[in-house]
Amino acid sequence: MKINGTVVFQKNYEAISGPKRFIVNQGGSRSSKTYSLCQLVIVYCLTNPNRLVSVVRKSFPSLRATVMRDFFEAMNELELYDRTCHNKTDNIYTFPNGAAVEFFSADDEQKLRGRKRDLCWINEANELLYDDFIQLNMRTSGKIIVDYNPSDSYSWIYELDESDKIEIRSTYLDNPFLPSSIVKQIEGYKGKDDALYSIYALGERATSRKNIYTNWNFVSGRPDGFDKFVYGLDFGHAHPTSLVKVWYKDDSIYIDSLIYESKLTAGDLVRKMDSLGVDQNVEILCDYARPEIIEELKRAGYYALNASKNVREGIDAVKQFHVYLSEDCHEIRKEYENYKWRQVGDQIFDEPVKAWDDALDAIRYAVMRIKTITIRSSPFISFFVG
Repeated sequence: MKINGTVVFQKNYEAISGPKRFIVNQGGSRSSKTYSLCQLVIVYCLTNPNRLVSVVRKSFPSLRATVMRDFFEAMNELELYDRTCHNKTDNIYTFPNGAAVEFFSADDEQKLRGRKRDLCWINEANELLYDDFIQLNMRTSGKIIVDYNPSDSYSWIYELDESDKIEIRSTYLDNPFLPSSIVKQIEGYKGKDDALYSIYALGERATSRKNIYTNWNFVSGRPDGFDKFVYGLDFGHAHPTSLVKVWYKDDSIYIDSLIYESKLTAGDLVRKMDSLGVDQNVEILCDYARPEIIEELKRAGYYALNASKNVREGIDAVKQFHVYLSEDCHEIRKEYENYKWRQVGDQIFDEPVKAWDDALDAIRYAVMRIKTITIRSSPFISFFVG
């Protein structure tokens, strides 16, 4: 059988026949880990009758949108999919030889502690708790495959028995058919954030620093070429309400602070925005925790929208840009200098301290809107198996 796969598939295909129990896939962005492991599961089922494979991720919506999509795409590519073999209610696909693949989330306590399986693949394994892994490990008779993007400075994955695991590291360079636009996006982390470049481009383990943002540029005025912008708005009362204007071009943003003031009512805010000449035709990405203020803004004629509030994703989005900040924005600079990862003792966690983040949240809302284009591609090279 001909498999169109990357070198990541080839390495895992060799590992599954080897002596070690744990096959650990550590990789950067767009290295083909997920699709390659879907292909591996298919080959395993075709060559091992009556075996059960469990494919697990922390949440089922994420599993369905990633692994399950790629698995059935690979099945169709190999002309193997038969809808009569697919139990969509229980999310199980059974091959003609009796081998089966079941998909479930670690949030499903009954299945997590349920029947045994022959092979287990834990997708984005660093999302799971150590206790989740223990339950899966106890009920797996054969090998356990884990894949993860090494964005956490600490994970139970790092503590797996060195003598009983094989590590397969991969990067976007292992997928030579990526379009230049994707390569440019991944390589664009270099010079903007060294930690993200190490994680997403080089596939190396994170080494957390306390300060979340670094390498911003403080300038006396807006650089040439910035002619497009959106607004970000974070509401406060005891804390400041912050309205920022984020200009953008290519892979750079320039930030202006328009409002940074505590104890503003909705009416106060509208009057200030009117006096500042805030453009009513441009999107204002708002903290949706205050829907009544958003409604007041809309009634006043402003183009107010709910922002995306995924904190970690938003932080990573900001780090993808060269950031220019007006040197007159003293409040934002103070937040920038004090915005840090949470620390307990000597351990630094990959979550921010909920402080010094009023304007930085508003900036994050705006940048998440700016970063709206994602290009997907899954080109592969060929191997023969079986």
